Amino acid sequence: MENLKSFHDHLDYLRSRVKKLTEKELTLNVLFTEEETRLHTEDEVSTLKVVHDAIAERLDRLKYIEASARCGHRQGKTIVSLIELAVELAVSKGKGPSVVEDYLFPEPTNRDPPFGLVMVRIGPKGLPDDVEVVSISQLARESHRPQPEMMNKLQDDGYILFTEEAFSLLIDRLIVDVREGKLRLPVSRNKLAEITGLDKPKPRIRIIESE
Repeated sequence: MENLKSFHDHLDYLRSRVKKLTEKELTLNVLFTEEETRLHTEDEVSTLKVVHDAIAERLDRLKYIEASARCGHRQGKTIVSLIELAVELAVSKGKGPSVVEDYLFPEPTNRDPPFGLVMVRIGPKGLPDDVEVVSISQLARESHRPQPEMMNKLQDDGYILFTEEAFSLLIDRLIVDVREGKLRLPVSRNKLAEITGLDKPKPRIRIIESE
């Protein structure tokens, strides 16, 4: 009987140890899961910050290119104006045929091409895989179409457009949502439209041509 009691006592001890170990294992599993979630969250936050920094760098580079293009255009206009003045003086003195002026200025116009409108566009794959910087002004110059028309076309093609400031605010909002567990990457274009309220019907960007 004594041996049997000793056996039962030892069995109770083992059961107690197993219970404690099981509880510890469950606690460790919870801790591991929480740490895994935390690390994953911080990894996604880091990804958003990297995207923001990369886009900011591209925006600065493209704005510099646009500023250089504007400067080049103005210098070109100055040279053309000087040539025009020289032609007018030559014609006024009877020293140059009018065909020279017709050749240099077949269709005189005071309308300058646009420069400097640089935006962030996000496509159907959303963030972080489908985001880039685009010069609306360059697209307008190349296609000889107004900037608002180019913006409307990009939106029709499935892109969401953001100014530099709006994109920074978007990233800040996404970081908060990721840290609070409300959001996980990637964030689709449709989800971004919902977050920013751009999923609702919006009036078309008006196209106003300057005279």
